Amino acid sequence: MENITKGAYKSPGKNHGFDFIFEGEIRFGPCFYKIALDGVLIPDRIFGFEFKWDSNSKFLALQEWLTTDYRNGPITALTIIDLNTRKLARISKADGGFIKPLMFEDDKIIFEKEYLAEAKKIEFEINLNNIKNWED
Repeated sequence: MENITKGAYKSPGKNHGFDFIFEGEIRFGPCFYKIALDGVLIPDRIFGFEFKWDSNSKFLALQEWLTTDYRNGPITALTIIDLNTRKLARISKADGGFIKPLMFEDDKIIFEKEYLAEAKKIEFEINLNNIKNWED
């Protein structure tokens, strides 16, 4: 992992931070980024600009991009980082749409999937205690 300067986007407790590092732009679309969390680059993943901290600075929810091919995309995922264990979990995917984390509430993450071609938004929630696919 590559070390980067510490983050401009601080957690509510100010004990974590991250930086967006410009990686590219989709043709006729938004930009995508690498992320350095607490000064350490998250390898082999790219993200959109949507994110949400939980109020206790334990979790960070991000919009992860699974493709940058504008003909096949967008394909995005909701990725959660447990800041205590430094593990990530990809917990939901939007084929042909964008995921936006909205808020943490109690033990849940609330997010929406937006499908621009169909002009629809759908809201979801997932209990954080039910996430089993954590990875280093």
